[in-house]
Amino acid sequence: MMKISLGFARFISVVFHPLLVGVYMAVYLIFLNPVYFSFLHPAERLLLLASVVNNNFVFPVVVVLLMKGLGFSESIYLRTQKERIVPYMASIIFFFWTWYVFYNKPDAPQIMKDMLQGIFYASIVGMVFNIYFKISMHAMGMGGALMLLILEMQSGTMMSGFPLLLTILVTGLVISSRMIASDHQKGDLLAGFLVGLGTQLLAATWL
Repeated sequence: MMKISLGFARFISVVFHPLLVGVYMAVYLIFLNPVYFSFLHPAERLLLLASVVNNNFVFPVVVVLLMKGLGFSESIYLRTQKERIVPYMASIIFFFWTWYVFYNKPDAPQIMKDMLQGIFYASIVGMVFNIYFKISMHAMGMGGALMLLILEMQSGTMMSGFPLLLTILVTGLVISSRMIASDHQKGDLLAGFLVGLGTQLLAATWL
């Protein structure tokens, strides 16, 4: 495990919050990789990204803030399995809607549809596992991001080489940070990572 301080571990946990990881994945596909959305005007790409940000980040965050404001959770960090139930259920709805919107866009690349579908699947599996143990959502997000880059490399896209290496390093950093800054057990982190990997793979191979 990497040697990092508690403060830095908490910083990394915020920067790579699982809701933000999905946004980063969308930013990479829409703006940073020239293969998939280069045919669109920058303003059109910005609108596509905004729809992902709204549904996959803003709305789930609003749900968490409402829970805290109404006294249904002790903190916005959702430290217990019980506190995570409602955010999981809300996220499933929001993530499904994002995927459904892109699914019905004939000009949207398949990899974008698969990525959003994988996030939707991960939220469902995560909620089920949350019944039994506090699966790591951070590890789930990083597992999904890593599998996205692996699948892209397998498709022959040369652009994915450096992003894949960077994602491997960040994944190790995030998982190490969660070991330090949270009460997760190693099994919680491993399960989250495997769920992230598996749901993205499932979405990409689902007929």
